Amino acid sequence: MQIDYITARNQIEQELEKFFKDTIEIPNITLEKGEFKILFYPEFLSKETIYDAIVLLKQFLENIRIHTMDSNYVIVQSLGPNLYDTKNFLSGIKFKFINLGTPRVEITKNENLLQEEVQIIIELVKYFFNKKKNFNFLERLNQLGVSIYAHPLLIQHPEDKKRIHPIEETWDNLGGYEEIKVEVQETIILPLLHPEIFLKVSELARGEKTTNYPSAILFEGPPGVGKTSMARIIASESKIPMLYIPIENILSKYYGESAKNLSEIFDLADNFDKVILFLDEIDSLAGSREEGMLEATRRILSVLLRKIDGFENSKKTLTIGATNRIEDLDHALISRFDTIIRFPMPNQEERVKIFAKYIKHLTIEQIKKLAEISEGFSGRNIKDTCEMAERRWARQLILEKKQLQPPPFEIYQEIILKKQNIKLNL
Repeated sequence: MQIDYITARNQIEQELEKFFKDTIEIPNITLEKGEFKILFYPEFLSKETIYDAIVLLKQFLENIRIHTMDSNYVIVQSLGPNLYDTKNFLSGIKFKFINLGTPRVEITKNENLLQEEVQIIIELVKYFFNKKKNFNFLERLNQLGVSIYAHPLLIQHPEDKKRIHPIEETWDNLGGYEEIKVEVQETIILPLLHPEIFLKVSELARGEKTTNYPSAILFEGPPGVGKTSMARIIASESKIPMLYIPIENILSKYYGESAKNLSEIFDLADNFDKVILFLDEIDSLAGSREEGMLEATRRILSVLLRKIDGFENSKKTLTIGATNRIEDLDHALISRFDTIIRFPMPNQEERVKIFAKYIKHLTIEQIKKLAEISEGFSGRNIKDTCEMAERRWARQLILEKKQLQPPPFEIYQEIILKKQNIKLNL
């Protein structure tokens, strides 16, 4: 049975007002030149929410077709209750899910609505605005490929425990790098813990209130030297949540949508009282914008530049970038970072401390020997070596049915020398 415009509008408005009880503004419903139209703006439109909306449509409309399927623009149209009545194929109710700039949903029909069409409009609005009302920004960050880390004291709600990784790391988790640790404490951790003192010192020195600590920092150095570990220590020591954003993964996972999704990640970060954004692998954006950079990469770089600029004056957000190849980065991106902290390969003395972190049963002389022959090893290389030695020794104990005991010095030495020979033969 068909329902005229006034009756359909009254039904929709009454049902929505009863359901939401003045908690939302009821979407605008119009009739122009014989076309029924309702327009509303969800909190966000993702592939997941659009898919769920299409599943919902199928519960009320038996025959539908996807008219247009684009990453930011989806049109679904009803073919009517009778597939043999082809004259109605192009006049059925149409649903547009548009995510170009401001997310919006448009529902249109050139004829009077059927009762089931009125009902699906009501259910669709309920679905999207219930999503908005019950919106969990942590869940959305996870969907966008962001890992959230925080000190266990900050993870109290049972739901949060599903979405946040607990970290409780100290300076002991990173062997060596004593000078860098002092710099990180002065530049990052102490300002996060005691911002008022840093502001007061700046005021006393300059005669005006201004910040003297950076809001964007770049960690630079070869792979495996502790850049990510340092970021985790900062989050743990300062007890401020950290969003781990692997730029390379976001680029590959959301090809064509990368810039939009990265922008959404930055916007969602604003829900935290204080937060650290750790942008890992930003060298995936390596290259100058003037040297034929791919369009997708150019767009995501533009978002990064704009968002970092926007956070410069924010006292609640600290942005940390990490790169293996600073020389290849866009100069405009480098200029956005107030401070650059370089992580070199560990020297022999630092390698002793790193080995000592993973080996407790060997003598200091033996550990020094391992450090001496592991020239060119990063902290990650040393950790991998120690884990490999443990596995190899465990295998020997099983095969030879020996009594349990820790790996001998010779196992570690053998693995290091083999790795060094492989390096030399490359």
